[in-house]
Amino acid sequence: METIGHSDRVKTINFRTIAGITLLLSGSVLFLDRFLKTGWLSLMILPVLGVFFYLWGIRLRRFGMILTGGLLGSIGIGGIAAWGTAIPLGLPGALSVPNTFHPFFMQLGMLLMYSGIGWGVVIITTSMLNLKPVWWAMIPGGVLGALGYCLLFSPMRWVDFVFYISLGVGLPLLIWGMISRLIGLVIPGCLILGAGPGVYMAWRSPITGNSRTQTGIMIGWFAFGLLLITAAGRWVTQKYIWWPLIPGGIMAMVGMGLYIGGDPGHALGFISNTGSIALMIFGLYLLLMRKGIHH
Repeated sequence: METIGHSDRVKTINFRTIAGITLLLSGSVLFLDRFLKTGWLSLMILPVLGVFFYLWGIRLRRFGMILTGGLLGSIGIGGIAAWGTAIPLGLPGALSVPNTFHPFFMQLGMLLMYSGIGWGVVIITTSMLNLKPVWWAMIPGGVLGALGYCLLFSPMRWVDFVFYISLGVGLPLLIWGMISRLIGLVIPGCLILGAGPGVYMAWRSPITGNSRTQTGIMIGWFAFGLLLITAAGRWVTQKYIWWPLIPGGIMAMVGMGLYIGGDPGHALGFISNTGSIALMIFGLYLLLMRKGIHH
């Protein structure tokens, strides 16, 4: 009982100390900015608090404080980069992209990009401290980073959002599944990585009167996502998962037929390239069969 009481008192003291320092820093910065009127000093509150929580969390090895510090710091730095004209923290090349949209979208993209970086800092820090892995943090980090990148470096078409968000969700799921060896995460990750780029590659540029070709490209990428499950599943389960090859092969054939039907002029070259790829895949299959992959 004494140990529990002592632990509670320590937690109470730590909380009071953190809360007191937080209020002191915030009040001091706001009070100083009223006299200096810099226009950017008030924006420093979040980064300063973020660094404080982050370092204190490392000292106490507390994930909650590390997470709070990383997010506060990244959001604060993103706010300065977006709205603090006195401190140039913008991302290189962001403002050089031809974008006719309101500047608010550029500022929002900057904020989202830095927020995504903050999630990445949290993941790296917890890994270096040998704390409980927080690989799930790659998903919000990937989504925020992808949205920010899309707002900053793309023409902001609907296919651009589909492409970048699919990467921001699919890649974290695939990496998380492969690290944790969870096939339940690998499968949706592979499917998303096939669907998103498929929509983007098919519809990124209009092809007049050739919707069959676009649909064929999209279905072909869907097939790639299914085939990727077999390759990634080997890493996770130590054996090959063959069932995705059935729907993947069917979709590949359908996609090829639609592509050829929509663009007969390039049919010969397309069939030649597809035949070469099929030979390589079949050769790889024979080599894997020789190593006894059915065990």
